[in-house]
Amino acid sequence: MRRTLGLAAALAAVGATAVRAQTHEQPQLILTISAGYLTGGDLWNIDRQLAPVAAVTANGWDTLRLGRRIRPGLAASLSATYFASSHLGYTAEAGFFGIGTEAACTPVGPYTPDPPDFKNQQACQYLQGENIRGNVVGFLGGLVWRFTTRGNQPYVRAAVGVGILGNSYVETFAPIVYHFTADSVAEANLVFLADSSQGRLTWMASLGAGATLPLAPGYQLRIEVRDLITSLPVATGATRDTVAILRGNPVAPTAWKVVHVPTITVGLDIVLEKRRGRRY
Repeated sequence: MRRTLGLAAALAAVGATAVRAQTHEQPQLILTISAGYLTGGDLWNIDRQLAPVAAVTANGWDTLRLGRRIRPGLAASLSATYFASSHLGYTAEAGFFGIGTEAACTPVGPYTPDPPDFKNQQACQYLQGENIRGNVVGFLGGLVWRFTTRGNQPYVRAAVGVGILGNSYVETFAPIVYHFTADSVAEANLVFLADSSQGRLTWMASLGAGATLPLAPGYQLRIEVRDLITSLPVATGATRDTVAILRGNPVAPTAWKVVHVPTITVGLDIVLEKRRGRRY
């Protein structure tokens, strides 16, 4: 009898120890839906780009200062994270990053008289401050390290991948209205810079830090700041081929430029799988 009571007491002690050793469940497989805000910065500038006053006869030239800067935009992404251990996880993300631009166009000196249409002046005034749509669709994969496994969980994340460019970051044109005949007007696009680059694929990288906050069983709030790094095609100089300019095909020399786009995102985590942790 004493042996039986002693064995029972020993088993109860072991069970109590095991219960105390167990911690709360740790999120292991997480699906995240995020929305974010990204900021901008200078992209490229050209100080002296020639623009003919009459595209056929070259009846004088205007000289323009052209440029682009990345304007603030929105981002949205869907990602999945799997923690192979308590702290180290693998992440995959598909995202839409609204990296649009704002155009700049100002004359270098006075415009050459071009009545009644003043085509270059029309187009340049339209472009100055104009928002030009642009986006990059990215697919990234990488690693996540969370510093704690319970409650609020701060983490760091690094990922790399590929991006698909949705628009040209070089081509610069504007709609104008001009007199087709003495009695009628027409509309057309006046091109100041053409884009010869055929590249629509680029690379992307992301370095981020953030934290998750429990909301309800199976859900977390995620806040993250990241440096989104990518390479975009930019104009590196003015078009020097006057014949091409007169033909309406002023192809600009281009190169790829690495840009940093600071981003802040807020997301909803859906915890698909949990693992019970232990305290040792």
